[in-house]
Amino acid sequence: MAGIALPLLGIVASLVVGMDRDDASPTVAAPPSSSASSDSVDPASSEEPEPEPTATTTTPASDDKSETPPLDPPDSPLPSGSGASTTRVDLAPPRGHGPARESSWGLTPAPCTNYEQQLIDLDTGLSRVEKEDNGRIGEPGGAELHYWPDTCMGGADYRLRGVPNTRVGLLRADDPHTAEQCRKVSNTGLPPLDLNDSETIEQAGFVVGAAICSVTTEGSVAMATIDHISDGGIGGEATASGTLYVWPETS
Repeated sequence: MAGIALPLLGIVASLVVGMDRDDASPTVAAPPSSSASSDSVDPASSEEPEPEPTATTTTPASDDKSETPPLDPPDSPLPSGSGASTTRVDLAPPRGHGPARESSWGLTPAPCTNYEQQLIDLDTGLSRVEKEDNGRIGEPGGAELHYWPDTCMGGADYRLRGVPNTRVGLLRADDPHTAEQCRKVSNTGLPPLDLNDSETIEQAGFVVGAAICSVTTEGSVAMATIDHISDGGIGGEATASGTLYVWPETS
């Protein structure tokens, strides 16, 4: 019996030692760590709060005037109110005239020191230049408009008028642009106009959208619309141009 008891005591002793080790392990203090504090703190509250957005104004680089100043508008020789005409023309022919022919016309003066004058034929829109003689015209040659330097004492002294003994008038911009209306105003005359004097020509009605009208030397009804006016000519003289409508006489 003593031989059996000794091994049993050894087994019991081993079990007691093993139990003592198992009981001791839970009592070992864990090293301090962040996980220990997380047991008592709500995980959601441990997260760092996101910074609240601040109101900012973003200005596009192209709008930053301090960095890229706006470009000045391109210089233009056109005076105020000048530009392309949008006036509609009724192309119906008047009695005794055929369908309208369409072409161009224009005033392009030379420097006054050239002592030249320009004559414009409103049957064709063609112009010719001749020697200036203090406003006198040697041979009109079928022209209806006369553009000449008045004194040549400085720039901007050209004058435009209807050639004497012709039927030329000015159709205002707000008048009906018909051949019949044009024929009527051709009897009103076109006195000398200084096209560089904006106040004078505006009062006279020589503006973009108006038209010069004539019953020409060939009996046609001509309407020269004023589509452009500019003071950018040679020597600063005013120029004008537009579309020419001509209803030729048929009977």
